[in-house]
Amino acid sequence: MHNSKKHSMLTLVSAGVLLGILNTANCKPVHADTLNSPTTNTNNVQNQNTTDQTQNFSSNDSASVTNADQTSDSTQTSTQASDLQLTDEAKKALADVDIDEYSLNQDQIEKINQINFNDINIDTGTQWTYDQFRGTANKMIDQDKQYRVPYFNAKKIKNMPATYTKDAQTGKKTKLDVWDSWPIQDEKTGHVVNYKGYQLAIAMMGQPKHNDSHIYLLYNKYGDNKLSHWKTAGPIFGFKGTPLDQEWSGSATVNSDGTIQLFYTDVDTRKGDNHQKISTANLVLKIDKKGRLKIAKVRNRHELFEGDGYHYQTYKQWKSTNKGADNIAMRDAHVINVDGDRYLVFEASTGTENYQGEDQIYNWQNYGGSDQENLDDFLKINSDDDMKSRASWANAAIGILRLDDNENNPSVEEVMIPLITSPMVSDEIERPNIVPMNGRYYLFATTRLNHGTNDALWRKANRVVGDNVTMLGWVSDHLTYGYEPLNGDATVLTASVPFNWRTGTYSYYAVPFAGSDDQVLITSYMTNRGYAAGKGKRATWAPSFLLRINPDDTTEVEDVVTNQGDWIYDESSRNDKMLATSLAGARLKGEPDPDVTGELHKIPLKKKHHKKTSKKKAHHSKKHVAKKQHRR
Repeated sequence: MHNSKKHSMLTLVSAGVLLGILNTANCKPVHADTLNSPTTNTNNVQNQNTTDQTQNFSSNDSASVTNADQTSDSTQTSTQASDLQLTDEAKKALADVDIDEYSLNQDQIEKINQINFNDINIDTGTQWTYDQFRGTANKMIDQDKQYRVPYFNAKKIKNMPATYTKDAQTGKKTKLDVWDSWPIQDEKTGHVVNYKGYQLAIAMMGQPKHNDSHIYLLYNKYGDNKLSHWKTAGPIFGFKGTPLDQEWSGSATVNSDGTIQLFYTDVDTRKGDNHQKISTANLVLKIDKKGRLKIAKVRNRHELFEGDGYHYQTYKQWKSTNKGADNIAMRDAHVINVDGDRYLVFEASTGTENYQGEDQIYNWQNYGGSDQENLDDFLKINSDDDMKSRASWANAAIGILRLDDNENNPSVEEVMIPLITSPMVSDEIERPNIVPMNGRYYLFATTRLNHGTNDALWRKANRVVGDNVTMLGWVSDHLTYGYEPLNGDATVLTASVPFNWRTGTYSYYAVPFAGSDDQVLITSYMTNRGYAAGKGKRATWAPSFLLRINPDDTTEVEDVVTNQGDWIYDESSRNDKMLATSLAGARLKGEPDPDVTGELHKIPLKKKHHKKTSKKKAHHSKKHVAKKQHRR
């Protein structure tokens, strides 16, 4: 969405000075795998893909300009500008920006002349723009309490007992990580279903530091908010799981015959990458005489969708163009029923209708700011090899499908225009879910800013906060189109602690609940995978918290938190003991400062904490920072 505000003056200095400023602002580059993975699973295949991605992102050092280069550029601009002038179209489009053409070198003028200042005459969904990305990043850096994830009491966090269970790959009882999770929901209201007196959830689980990613069914008495009371009914597809065939996130609802319809992501890693397919299966459950819930049958398991090539990129398209830097996405299907029709909202990448590529850098509508901001951003992207590469690959989308009427064995009836796209801006916006409330549709999704184009901002978030994860949100009066960003730029939640602290959270999922028409419960998992916060501290369900949605399409985080793993908010849910009153309370002894990019940013703590931390422990903590951490 174009920002109509104008700035009357912009004097562009010489290319050398401009590039000098850019390179001064950018610190020594630290690739995404230093903080968290640029892709989204946890297997060893993905580790290799991450390595390939960072190798193909050129270092900022390669774009550095020495003083001699700057002087040379400045000397050449007077003759270069006389050889090539801005076109009349460029001058007209930039009429409110005072440009001295003699301050530009020939390459800059040539690039400006290639900009497409016209809106694309096709409907490709609501754009998350470069300017909105900047707004989200700045809100994270500022740590505005309106958006900041609450500080959780680190000393109260426990591993989830139900995740000490038989592993899908080994069949042996093992202490597992748990991460992306979702409840069985009513497909019309989004409320957690009361299934014969139980609440049900499905979660991705696996051995820490292993190539092990499968989905499990968990259950608890309906309304019980004790983490220790959850039990596991085992891996949904049994104990023959392998790293070659994995299952990732999705959603689930109850059919009219009482069976569970599961939507999830099948992932084939046989070709050394992650071939993702939106899939479904029909689950028949039973409860034995001792009250234990079991999976009796799995029926009609099949693939639903893996792209059409036009609206949404296919695996074949990705494979033919991927050079190691391109994120692939066809996953995280969320089911919702409107007027008797079932729809799936899912994470994807745009197809040829609005495809990735360097030409997206020249698409003016991708920027979204004032003319001054847009031109400045355009020149910065073109002067930095890493940012230019990221901008060329970025094409994240949130898509939508309509299913046919076969509840137990569905197929795709209609492939629809994406709800959200972010060409040139971000290559990953994941785990979408829609909350119907007051006749409107609230669309939420999560992302990591280090999948975006603006290196300086996500690196600054790493330095200041220690993480760059966020939750985004939009709202519309219509399910299938017309989404507008909440809070002006879609920012809903921003990270508040480093990724390798016990209380670091991700994979935010909004759940509506009875009795409120302006609040949702935000669920997530806590502690990044693979003992990121230290030995024995497994990824676990986080305390949930409330998010208020205001009539003016703004949101605010409330200081109301629950026990870990509470999916149903009621009067018994609130537990203030899980809330830390300051950042220090969210941190365990020995956990590192947000020093994840090589620039120390001290967090004030009581001196005794520093005195008790030995050099050996400090060294051990920094080793954790340097390791690749994967959220999926």
